[in-house]
Amino acid sequence: MDEKTKREWNELQNELAELQKTVDEYENWIKTEGAELGDMYAQLQFLKESESDTVPENPFRLPEDYPLPREILQQHFPRTANQCNFSGGWGYDADHAVIVKEFDPEINPDEKFDGVSLEYAFIDKRIREELIFNRPEGGRFEELDYNTLGHSLQRIDGVPYDYILVEVTAFPEREWNELKEDWESHDSYKNDPEGRKRNLDRREACKITYQAEYYFNISDFMS
Repeated sequence: MDEKTKREWNELQNELAELQKTVDEYENWIKTEGAELGDMYAQLQFLKESESDTVPENPFRLPEDYPLPREILQQHFPRTANQCNFSGGWGYDADHAVIVKEFDPEINPDEKFDGVSLEYAFIDKRIREELIFNRPEGGRFEELDYNTLGHSLQRIDGVPYDYILVEVTAFPEREWNELKEDWESHDSYKNDPEGRKRNLDRREACKITYQAEYYFNISDFMS
């Protein structure tokens, strides 16, 4: 190999080494920052969609004259009464937002609360108010569950709000009890795939699903 060829070969090797270094740095960046940016992108997409799409009105919204959270939650949830430090409204919009406090001397003066944990505790309680306590006997629901579709910080007239959108699922009480009895009496249809399918299809057919918005005034945590 003559000197010119040798020199060109060395230059090529150096360029390849620099390229590999760049690739390695990019891979490390993806590992350390990419996940966070992916979460940020998902959040931005949620914000964009939440601005452009109208959430259907909650069909199980509590009536206007329903007692406020401060008045009723401790009564309905006595085991966690010392964590029901919610004032304000039921959170259906910013004007009736739930007010979450870091400290609440009236309920539990010795404990500092975690705002996000309280918000999700409230979500669970409002769903139960909507689908159990506010319903007549025979018209209530079982197997209540929800999943979070989006969680964002919004400022409305300078006031900070946590906005949470969830999807709720539940089953009418009577149908659920019938399905449960049928399932248990046939030993979960272990040896009857057709019967199992019928039960599961009926379960899916009677399931209710709806979206629900929650507005939490978090001024106390942002001060």
